[in-house]
Amino acid sequence: MAACSLPMPMPLADMSSPTVAIFNVAMIGHVNPTFALVQELVQRGCRVHYFLPPVEAIRQAAKDSGAFVESYQPDVQDLVLEQCGTQEPPAEIDPEELALWTRAVWPLASTLLCGDYICRRCEELGVSVVLYDPMTPHGLLVAEKLKIPKASLVTYPGMGSLSELMSHTERLQRAAEIRKPLGDEIQKVFGVDLQVELLTRRQYYAPMNFITTCEDLVAPLPEDAPWAEELRTHCSFIPVGCLVSARAPHVITARSNGQVLSRAKSFGHGLPAAELSAQLAQGHKIVFAALGTMALSDRWAIDLGRASGGNLPLGTTGKQYCQHVWKALLEAMEELGEDYYCVLSAGKQPDALDFLEDDDDDYALPQNVIVRTFVPQVEMLNHYTSVFLSHVGFNSLQESLMAGVPLVAVPQAVDQPANARKVESCGWGVSFFHPMSSVSGPALASALRAVGGQQGFHAAVAEAKADLQGGAERLTEKLLEL
Repeated sequence: MAACSLPMPMPLADMSSPTVAIFNVAMIGHVNPTFALVQELVQRGCRVHYFLPPVEAIRQAAKDSGAFVESYQPDVQDLVLEQCGTQEPPAEIDPEELALWTRAVWPLASTLLCGDYICRRCEELGVSVVLYDPMTPHGLLVAEKLKIPKASLVTYPGMGSLSELMSHTERLQRAAEIRKPLGDEIQKVFGVDLQVELLTRRQYYAPMNFITTCEDLVAPLPEDAPWAEELRTHCSFIPVGCLVSARAPHVITARSNGQVLSRAKSFGHGLPAAELSAQLAQGHKIVFAALGTMALSDRWAIDLGRASGGNLPLGTTGKQYCQHVWKALLEAMEELGEDYYCVLSAGKQPDALDFLEDDDDDYALPQNVIVRTFVPQVEMLNHYTSVFLSHVGFNSLQESLMAGVPLVAVPQAVDQPANARKVESCGWGVSFFHPMSSVSGPALASALRAVGGQQGFHAAVAEAKADLQGGAERLTEKLLEL
């Protein structure tokens, strides 16, 4: 793995100001919403110490927002939380259960590995309150061990949006059985009960949890599910509003789960600002197409359908999903003609556009399409985009709403189908709920034409933006109360 620079030792606590510890994973969708919060906390006089794995792009964004970056372990430059404890799965494990086993093991195994250091470090810093991503029980351990206030930060519309993934009670019970030995070991070593027997320990919620959206966007819990009743009994969830800010750092690409591409393809990262401005000046509509980091990196070559909740066929890889949508998009742009211009964010997989390659490694693109590896999404949405073709991951959805841009939704997995239903029901755009069967060139051209041209979509998006604003300020007040 590429080495990452470690943070310089920080002074111990300045007791005149509150000290906030944040714990997170190296996932763009989980960290990007936090940087505006860090800025607000620092502006209010707080010290923020941000515990992150050694992924340099994410760590630099945390520093740029005003946080002191901390390690989960000192002097370790290649720690991947999601690999802790998973190197040797049980020999008899069924391949279908491997993902379940891995997801159950790594949060607790990494907490066991790092727990002693992070507890000592937070005690040295005089941490006043812990805020943690619910994928990281590390923050929960620290708060329980040091007996300080805590909350988790939910950067998706709540567990209700994962109802399809939580619908198999027997799998939830099996995951609890896998977690039990690790939970027992944590209780033995640290004297802390992380309640690993809870069915909802797919996420390590706290008694108090803040959701980074408005109340209308929180996905409701089902009425008759045991796991949902468990949440109602043990946890409270408070929507605080959206944390998106054009002033905050925003990570557009980072190594994920230790992945290193052997032959990364680069189409460039910069915005073609002059060309985009010229297109807008001529009254043309600009389509921005970005399908998220899950399909473009972690699940490029593996089954994306298994996490989809039924909207993608089982066995569909990230590559198959992306290329199906991209083929339809290129066909749609041919049909839409010069009145439309498209920026396509294609990621850095070496075979991203292999369906277009000729013998000279060139690409036969329509003249009104330009491809970039990644672009600064918030800037693109705020200044140039007329319509956003998106997988509607929760951050992308909210970034689009906050920029006043309507959407064409092509959901993949996890919370995205629920987000796409919200896009359709609230009038924020058009959704293709089963992209592999419903997305075609003509269908996509029709949707882009409708969303780009009808003012009703823009009015609905503007109303949503008004409801979402003020999240960073509101959440800061809540943390200061704690």
